Amino acid sequence: MSVATPQIYKFPPLYTPQTNKLIRKQQLQTWESIILQSCAQLSKWCIGRNGKVYNQATGELLLSIFENEEIQRSCNIEFQQEIWAFMLQNGTALQLKEFEDSNMMAILWESLDSWSSTILEWCETSGKLNQVITIYEICQSDENSSCKFYGMPTSFCLLVLQRLVDCHRATLLKDQGKVVGVKIV
Repeated sequence: MSVATPQIYKFPPLYTPQTNKLIRKQQLQTWESIILQSCAQLSKWCIGRNGKVYNQATGELLLSIFENEEIQRSCNIEFQQEIWAFMLQNGTALQLKEFEDSNMMAILWESLDSWSSTILEWCETSGKLNQVITIYEICQSDENSSCKFYGMPTSFCLLVLQRLVDCHRATLLKDQGKVVGVKIV
């Protein structure tokens, strides 16, 4: 599976940290945009800190974002860390609890508010309003395999649902302190 990348992805200086502060900021913004667009195109929620995205079912490497074999360029580890720090600061990447012991980052190719609107709309159109539904039903159920939020990591989904709770549109149901379901109104 290939990803359509912008022309600048073939520009060798993109892979080397620039010394000018203004240029460096633009460079970081460009990397952020490339990562967000690539993950959205692949419908992938997570990417390794090394920029690699794998097919979870087959283990096949789908993308190595920080390496461009065509022009034989790659970002060094320090620059990759700077890109991640920039995205964490901007809220477009998250270090989720389930990834604390790994080198995985969750990518927000849409905002949490946008995802909460998408899930709310799904509840409205699928007749799930005012019903108790599980997180599994939302993110992993086969009936949702065509939905944009299908495959969303559980902890990511909980952040999205918290937005609905904050807007008084949902109630999280817990058992022994663990969220087991949600009722969206």
